Amino acid sequence: MHIILPKKVRSIIAILNHGGFTAHVVGGCVRDMLMGKEPHDWDITTSARPEQIRELFQITLETGLKHGTVTVIFEGQLCEITTWRTDLGYIDHRHPEQVEFTDSLESDLARRDFTINAMAFHPDEGITDPFGGMGDISIKLIRSVGDPVERFSEDALRMLRAIRFSAQLGFDIENQTYHAIKTLHRDIGYISFERIRIELDKIMSSAHPDKIGLIWDTQLSTHIFPGIPAFPELMMKACQAPHDRRDPVFILSSLFYGAFEQESAEHAGFLLRRLKYDNRTISSVKKVLNAADLLKTPTQRNIRCACHLYGVKAAELALSMLSLDHCHQNKGNIDSSLIDELRALRISGTDLIRSGIDEGREIGIILSLLNLCLYEKPQLNHTDILLLLSEEFRKKLHGNNLL
Repeated sequence: MHIILPKKVRSIIAILNHGGFTAHVVGGCVRDMLMGKEPHDWDITTSARPEQIRELFQITLETGLKHGTVTVIFEGQLCEITTWRTDLGYIDHRHPEQVEFTDSLESDLARRDFTINAMAFHPDEGITDPFGGMGDISIKLIRSVGDPVERFSEDALRMLRAIRFSAQLGFDIENQTYHAIKTLHRDIGYISFERIRIELDKIMSSAHPDKIGLIWDTQLSTHIFPGIPAFPELMMKACQAPHDRRDPVFILSSLFYGAFEQESAEHAGFLLRRLKYDNRTISSVKKVLNAADLLKTPTQRNIRCACHLYGVKAAELALSMLSLDHCHQNKGNIDSSLIDELRALRISGTDLIRSGIDEGREIGIILSLLNLCLYEKPQLNHTDILLLLSEEFRKKLHGNNLL
């Protein structure tokens, strides 16, 4: 395949070359170009040392000097430029204890995670591919550079990245690489939950989110999703749902609904907080799960109630999730007339006080009872009718000593 670099990236390489240094684009951008995709980021590897890079360009950012990385901004183009290096000693299964600059491009490529990310390209020299990345792209394979046990022992996050690349690219994981993940799965415990969450989101947002099942196949799930021993069938079906429904909230909801017969929202809250998910995501998932409990019997009354309590989107996602089970036929499209009937109560607590009802707990109880009435019969939502109902509720509550 003929590769053409953007003009500004070619210019950055040319400046390094004119300064007497070797330079290539490297990593994911080379992989993407070979697959006919437009790279999102541009990384360059070079024989120039960080201080030499900074001398050649007017605008630089010291984004990773201890690892030999300088970010260059050239005519608006942002590019990370890293000196050829080898990594020496990983003390925390994530970061190298020390880096050492090298005079060999191949040595620099040898430290990378997978063969498809261990290629370099120069406009005049073409592709440098010492580990067979082009061949692995052609057969759609994720393969570690060198010994996979060594690669994953250096950086345990690479195990989850293998699954993420498999999901994003639709590639299989090579056998030795796969078995190394199974062997070292406990090492994922060295990785922060924030980093794990980022990889999970990328998997669920990918073209092949069903690859998330590899987390259970490789036993990474024992740390990431404790208490969920198997890949739930409902989650697998959610991953295969139409793309407009397939987002992380939908997939996570199906995970917990499929894994726990009872209190799925409580389990979701605990595990998602452990994975450092934001409050908005946790709330959204719990709303879907609570709505699903209510919509197991999708009557008009229950649909109105779910929409009112948890929102229309949560109710629709819940119905879509339930429809993945053959016992539930609703596909998640709520009749707009049911939504149109959802109106706020036409009376407020102030109106009830003016009608003679005491302030305090009694007001909240009566307003809740009125809402329940509207779930059954939205046509009751008129001020005079609601006031009559309120008086009847007040009498019943007092007459039966329920306050």
